[in-house]
Amino acid sequence: MAFNPSLMPEPLIQEYSKGRVGLLVGAGASAGAGLPMWGKFLEDMLTYAKSSGSVSDAKAANYAALIETGKYLPAASGLKAELGSYFADYVKKIFVDSRPKPTALHDAMLALDQLQFVLTTNYDTLLERTFRTKDADVTVCTYKDAGEVRRSLHRREFFILKAHGDASRSGDGIILTEQDYRAILFKEPAYQHMLATMFSMYTMVFVGASMTDPELNLMLNYVASTFQPDSGPTHYAALTKERINEIEMERWFKDFKIKVIPVSEEDEYVELTEMIKILAKSTTSPGN
Repeated sequence: MAFNPSLMPEPLIQEYSKGRVGLLVGAGASAGAGLPMWGKFLEDMLTYAKSSGSVSDAKAANYAALIETGKYLPAASGLKAELGSYFADYVKKIFVDSRPKPTALHDAMLALDQLQFVLTTNYDTLLERTFRTKDADVTVCTYKDAGEVRRSLHRREFFILKAHGDASRSGDGIILTEQDYRAILFKEPAYQHMLATMFSMYTMVFVGASMTDPELNLMLNYVASTFQPDSGPTHYAALTKERINEIEMERWFKDFKIKVIPVSEEDEYVELTEMIKILAKSTTSPGN
């Protein structure tokens, strides 16, 4: 299937041409590179916990039941606590040591010359490896680098913000649970202002996102609590039309001021890549 160019919102094209657009990249964007989505990630995490002797067989059965029924956040909280010092090694093993390769979707993102930033909840290194093929000095920040983010925004310099941590940075901290998120809201107050600024001043395009993504929902609910979403710009989410209905689309807009751009999941989400390419070709110079 081919993405229908008429589905590309004209206001989005206008904001992109002015350099006022950022990407928010979710876990789905890394799935094509072979990295796990939430359910598989937690299943593998449980297997790792069992092999390391961190959980008993009886307790493992309880965790398996939580994962099977989609109760990802309590399972993640418990398993992270069970693994303790093994957790950082596990995250690095899955997201860095596996050396996943950037996909056609990542290549398409690289063509977005008017993009201001990429914000991601992912831990892997696919984005920075992609953008550093074009600029080896691309700035990559985490939630601890609010000052650098402010500087880049002020200077209109492109950057990547790994809002929930970086698997390649030992000891940098991985945000996985609700407890983790609450902790950084108190320990990293600049993080609060940073996210609110990005969502209130720039149009976000969600790529590889899902209403069932716990980490994305944590972020969106927090952002919505810091300012009135209807007072900021309209955001856009490329979501699979096979998996979303009218009620969900309505809630995305009413709760977060996010309009849905429908794409198909067929042929490994080729329509999503085509959508990004169309946006990239929609303007040739800033300010048009």
